[in-house]
Amino acid sequence: MDRLKIKINNVKNIISADIELPIEGGLYSLVGGNGCGKSTLMLIMSVLLSPKRFNMLQHEDYSEDSTIDIGIATAEGEKNYNWHVKRRHDNETMMWWCATSPAHYKGVYEGSLFYGTRFRDSTIVDKLLRSNSIAGEHIVEAFDYVKDNLSYILHGDNNHYRTMKKIRNKKISEEFELSNLPYFMSTPKGALLSQYRMSSGECLLISLLNYIYHALVNQGTGKKVTDKTFFILIDEIELALHPIAISRLISYLNSLLVTYPKLCVYLTSHSPEVIRALKPQNMYLINNTEGHVQLINPCFPSYAIREIYRHDGFDYLILAEDSLASLVIDGVIADSGLKESRLVHISPVGGWQNVLNLHMDLLRHNVIGVNKKIISILDGDVATEVEKKENYKNLAKAFLPIQSIEKFIYEIVFKKSMPKIRKTINDKYFPIKSLDDLMAEHIDQYDSKAKSPDKLFYFRVKKDLEGRNIDESYFIRNLSEDIKREVDFTSFSNTLRRLLNTV
Repeated sequence: MDRLKIKINNVKNIISADIELPIEGGLYSLVGGNGCGKSTLMLIMSVLLSPKRFNMLQHEDYSEDSTIDIGIATAEGEKNYNWHVKRRHDNETMMWWCATSPAHYKGVYEGSLFYGTRFRDSTIVDKLLRSNSIAGEHIVEAFDYVKDNLSYILHGDNNHYRTMKKIRNKKISEEFELSNLPYFMSTPKGALLSQYRMSSGECLLISLLNYIYHALVNQGTGKKVTDKTFFILIDEIELALHPIAISRLISYLNSLLVTYPKLCVYLTSHSPEVIRALKPQNMYLINNTEGHVQLINPCFPSYAIREIYRHDGFDYLILAEDSLASLVIDGVIADSGLKESRLVHISPVGGWQNVLNLHMDLLRHNVIGVNKKIISILDGDVATEVEKKENYKNLAKAFLPIQSIEKFIYEIVFKKSMPKIRKTINDKYFPIKSLDDLMAEHIDQYDSKAKSPDKLFYFRVKKDLEGRNIDESYFIRNLSEDIKREVDFTSFSNTLRRLLNTV
């Protein structure tokens, strides 16, 4: 898995951060509340597209000891770029500096706010329109690709924006001293309205779609285009688009990924529409504790937006760590006849601390009502750690006889524990490239100091499955049945029965 490594020291509200993010093709999101550092991280990521992005940081956002280290880790090796603050020649102002030539990728960075050349262009266009300097010979019909997709995302049809125009070409744009080629609509009175005077959502999408058309769609689908990593970074999407438009934009981006599998899309958001639409494995929840930033992944909707209140009508709410745990628990409940005369909802949350913290929050604020019962079910490898936490001792909880899916697979492959189920999984799901082959590839790419090796290996497993058109949810559902046949769940079933009968 290609990874972006970022270390931050004293930048804006981030005192320290040491994080890793995938830069494989896919749709990802940085989620979290206001002020957690989403936009700062996205800005730093955009430096991959242009080092000039550092100019968007104000002098009060950093100090002379501030640093940002960016690393790119691929199968070919790792390259590091160390940015620090230095004084300019006038000794009055400071600037960001990298001693080596910085990494550069193709891509686009969009936000709902104007900055840099776009702000300058909006001012120039306003003056040109007021002086009637933009005439018919300066503009042409906008590209159908932009008009159609803009209309679909914002309105759900292809009927809007049919009369949209754009500056004819780069030569005319330069004559007007513009950095971009702005788009225009006609007002009912026949005047031109620039994209900079349209809604923030229209302006953002026009720029985004125009860039995608020129950089990807108009370049064809040859390997020179489809095999190249390309970034789309969109900051605070909910500030510009309404919820239905966000859902349609995500659908549009997913369709792009089919044609351009190495396209890497990152959104920052705290929008429920984004959080519910993405895979938990592709969401990174930013946890900023007094300036020290960590990422929580996978991030499940139940934890990210506290959407438990939507699960109305259930008698019992079971909080689990991940999707595998949820399926195993559901199977045990069904096999043990524990669904009779009761409605049970199982919700994956992600990480044992997240599970227990959410459990506490739901009880403290009585979110699901006095007649609803909550049980936390955690992976078996954290039992000792949980027992040390006094504040969780009175919560209704149980422990599975297995670990998380990532740790479970990593253990049976690398440590060759449970050889019988290892053989079952290998023979059943990996007939072409065996588990041993995948292990050898992992060892070739990562050293023993790699962070979260279980997650890195599971990503490799998942990519292999996807390459053979095997859906992850199908794999997990069948794997849960395989596990139940090989692992003794008697004690767990008895504990669960007691909790459901006595909670």
